[in-house]
Amino acid sequence: MSSPVDRRAEAVHLLPAAYSLALRLRDAGVADSLIAECLRIEAVAIGPLLVVAEAKLAAILEDFGAE
Repeated sequence: MSSPVDRRAEAVHLLPAAYSLALRLRDAGVADSLIAECLRIEAVAIGPLLVVAEAKLAAILEDFGAE
């Protein structure tokens, strides 16, 4: 059985590219301003984008639990 860390990493890679990248960069400790630059979006959009990314991630992880 895979660990929670493995399941989370797998789930992150199933997300659309922008959400996946944003979460991976945030997890690596990258500043929001640099994440915004990498995604080519305004810095003020990072907070809402991460909220949506976390919600999508939670839904994927919930689906993993149903299997």
